[in-house]
Amino acid sequence: MTHVVLYHHPEAHERRSGEVMASQHSPEDYRMIFAPDDFKWSGERAPGLPIICERDGSVSEPLLRFFGWSFRYKRTAISSMRDEAYILREWWAYLEGRGCRWDEVDDQVMIDWRERMKEVNKKLGADARRSKDLLSDQRIGRKLSTVFTFYESAAQAMLLDRELVGAKGPITFRAADRGKGRGGASIPPQATAHGSVRVWRCAEPSGRKATRRPTPDDTGVASVLAYLRSSAEHPAIGDRNWLIGRTEAEAGLRRDEVARFSVLALEAGLAKEGVKVPKPENRAEAVRAGWQPQLAGLDAVANWAEGRQAVLDGLERLERRHRTNVYITVTGKGQVTREVPFPIDLVRDLLAIGIWDVRRDQLLRWSNALQPPGPAEIFLSEKTRGPLEADAVGNLLKHAFNKCGIQGSGHRLRAYFATKLAERLWAEAFADNGFRWDQRVENFVLDRVAEALGHAKPTTTCRHYLDLGRMAYFKTGSKSALRAMRHVVNAMAAHHRRIPPEFYANVAELVERRGAGVPIDALLKAILEDPDYAVPSTTTSGSPAPFSFGDAPFLHIVPAKE
Repeated sequence: MTHVVLYHHPEAHERRSGEVMASQHSPEDYRMIFAPDDFKWSGERAPGLPIICERDGSVSEPLLRFFGWSFRYKRTAISSMRDEAYILREWWAYLEGRGCRWDEVDDQVMIDWRERMKEVNKKLGADARRSKDLLSDQRIGRKLSTVFTFYESAAQAMLLDRELVGAKGPITFRAADRGKGRGGASIPPQATAHGSVRVWRCAEPSGRKATRRPTPDDTGVASVLAYLRSSAEHPAIGDRNWLIGRTEAEAGLRRDEVARFSVLALEAGLAKEGVKVPKPENRAEAVRAGWQPQLAGLDAVANWAEGRQAVLDGLERLERRHRTNVYITVTGKGQVTREVPFPIDLVRDLLAIGIWDVRRDQLLRWSNALQPPGPAEIFLSEKTRGPLEADAVGNLLKHAFNKCGIQGSGHRLRAYFATKLAERLWAEAFADNGFRWDQRVENFVLDRVAEALGHAKPTTTCRHYLDLGRMAYFKTGSKSALRAMRHVVNAMAAHHRRIPPEFYANVAELVERRGAGVPIDALLKAILEDPDYAVPSTTTSGSPAPFSFGDAPFLHIVPAKE
């Protein structure tokens, strides 16, 4: 048995003097436990997971399931759950103080809580000694945002068998631009295909200006790339600009990484795949054929047809082995090095056009002013005869976006790359996992996307790209549709051992008929609403808790077998 110390939030004293007054019951009456190091949830270690007790000492099952679900599906980090736990504990106290069950909440209950917090502010504002305890508008918005997130996730986390958040209530939502922060009117970003998030309809404006940064679609990216190639004064510069755009859109490089991208890095990536730059057996004959020994590696074979073909043949061998990418080492933000997947088609064009055409001609024209082998970077400036600066790369792409009438800048090409990568990885991993939608598949994709973007670990941004990639894969128009599909898949996974194959065949037939336009919704609804087919609810606030705590709270941890 492992004893657990009850941790107190560092702001607990201030909250007792200010925020606690927002309800008739003190949140301090609801004990807070943070799981020990050996605690596991769904087979994974989850140290620090918040566990909130009811006033009678029993564990609050809805809150435990919410935080457990949040951990399992990586909604947010455990460290970020602490503040949410204190907020939801205060919400629990407020609900009990007004005699309201947690699953009978509507917009008005949340509005009343907001007004109660404002009343507390007025009382505190009259006492100069307690002005430090005042709640900011952003803090109030953050609290309501957290409560909204809890209820929006309730059905998905299997706390309830119905949705409490809907267009018609009981808790209503509206769409808002993605740029809004957590502290104001919005909830943590949950993007739809149209670049919007669901926020509580009754939330007050945060005072922040939202900035919409949509990810361009295939057509938008194609337009930007076409403009980059066709708008330059010289065709060779157009080819260079086109390859710069493709390097961001297809490999996800940042603008400073594009500026520093070198011939040697590309050559090293090819060598790791067994594609090496050939060295001639007969140097004199090779020189006559175009080999330039004063240059290095890929530059040296720019005019030597036999050498170029040997490298291109190596790429074809990779394709015959069903390889789609060449992994190239890139050093990015914070000097973090990562392996970036470059599509073979992009590598081929970087070689044939970027190095052996555009760069070759530049080095030839500048031969009187440059010492061999010339600048190491692939993309060179006509003005400075050196590598393009990161600002120049950014300005080039921003100008193209503006001219094409597309919102955003070059960084959105990186977002496009991440979305496409997530879609491709999801398709592969989902199939390899027998089309089972479980956490292993999600974690695999999140880890690979994070690695490709140069993130130390999966972030909320990575999860956003995963969501967009899955929406593209499943061809769903919104994240709510994706959640519904996930609910179906998870329900099948949870109960498949008790369901005969014939049932799945019938479900498939129903889906086919509904997809063909047969109006069967009313019939299905009637079956589900028939009390003879109802499933007893076991997730109310009065349901028995899995453990209970006395005056000295503890957790019984079962050691995992090695």
